[in-house]
Amino acid sequence: MRTLLSLLLLTIFCTCVRAQSPVAFGQRYEIHSEVLCEERVLNVLLPTEYKDSVHHDYPVVYLLDGAVNEDFFHAAGLLRYFDDHEMMPPTILVGIANVDRKRDFTYPSSDPRDQRDFPTTGGSAKFIEFLQGELPAFVEKTFRTTKHRTLVGQSLGGLLATEVLLKYPGHFNDYIIVSPSLWWDKERLYNDMDSLVNALNVFPDRLFTSAGVEYPVMVDGPRKLARLLEDKSRTTFEPLMDEDHNTILHEALYRALDQFYDPTVLHPYHFANAWDGLNVRSAPSLDSAIVAKLDYGQSLGIISAEEGNEATINDMAGKWIYIGSDAGRGWVFDAYVSPVPVFEKPVGIKEFALRTLGLVMSASIADYELDKSGHGIQLYGNGKPAQYLKHTYYEDDEYELQVPDLSLAQARVIVENFLRVNGWPTDLKEKEPWPGIIELTHQIPATSDGQMHTFVYANGLLSLRHRGWFPD
Repeated sequence: MRTLLSLLLLTIFCTCVRAQSPVAFGQRYEIHSEVLCEERVLNVLLPTEYKDSVHHDYPVVYLLDGAVNEDFFHAAGLLRYFDDHEMMPPTILVGIANVDRKRDFTYPSSDPRDQRDFPTTGGSAKFIEFLQGELPAFVEKTFRTTKHRTLVGQSLGGLLATEVLLKYPGHFNDYIIVSPSLWWDKERLYNDMDSLVNALNVFPDRLFTSAGVEYPVMVDGPRKLARLLEDKSRTTFEPLMDEDHNTILHEALYRALDQFYDPTVLHPYHFANAWDGLNVRSAPSLDSAIVAKLDYGQSLGIISAEEGNEATINDMAGKWIYIGSDAGRGWVFDAYVSPVPVFEKPVGIKEFALRTLGLVMSASIADYELDKSGHGIQLYGNGKPAQYLKHTYYEDDEYELQVPDLSLAQARVIVENFLRVNGWPTDLKEKEPWPGIIELTHQIPATSDGQMHTFVYANGLLSLRHRGWFPD
């Protein structure tokens, strides 16, 4: 009896073990490359919502060293975590498994030591042709993708990513480059970096670079690259001195995604521009619950601003966008979101521009009619240049602030709040003197000599203009 009971328990235990199944994480694809004359393995992780969201397209992250026994699981786990916790937009990850990484990630070296120690190297040009041609063609045919692409590379993969950015620009929007092996070929890519950046006419949107305790050029190189591009792209160099070459990838990739997407560190910030406070809702509808309220001028970060959530509220056309803030996450109507700091006190355009947008550069203006002269100051607004101009015309001063990338609804709200803080009525007169050109005109009260404001909106650019007397 005791033996029979033991056998029965063992049978139950074995049955339980056999009932378990493997955990599936991603999909494996194999494609033939005519350029490389070989089969290449791709490991792909789709967003959690991919199956159920059949009309949605997704950005793609291309990961070098992307085999399952290389960096794929590190990156896949982080992207899935960020996606599931709404810390970044849902994204497709494509890991490119290696065949011969020394061949694919290096350009020909003039250093005899490189040629001796790594005899198969020097094939990066062909691999880059595959990376920018056959590979995205397959991915974009097989999956629902946007045109937004990110390239991730570490070590020799970081060398390859740096070469792509500097010599083959325009294909990737964002780069994450960690501990790049810029010692290759007697540090030639590092030494040529200034001239290569100067020759660029296409720049990445975002660049994150990092290095730990490494060979000196592997730290100096990414720092230098971020510095050279800081006026053209949103760049970050983050040294991780508690990490070395073998331990840095996971931490660096986490910080890169955090920099790129987490609304608490979004650069640049956007700002709540609703005079009585901006309601944050649980869904893109006025009928949904209010989950938080942002004060006028409070900063926020846009997580998702996709098409398909258009609405008209208070006679203004706009759309619902998903945002994050210190008060919480949720949906807001974009007409009440400003890409530049809001007007918070009676202030002239010059003071507002210099105090809140941040001075970038000055430039002379010489192409005006007779007796006109002036100067322009370029400023940062929403990460792209905003411009403040002051022209002198006989005895009158004309002030102008130009803010790019606005909807007409956002422009109207900015104008109304500008008038409110100066104590003027918001009785704007709107006309369209030419197709696509909207003039918003306001008569200043007689106490200020009857001067006039004219606000002009065209092609996403708002110009605030003031003629004659106006406080600096």
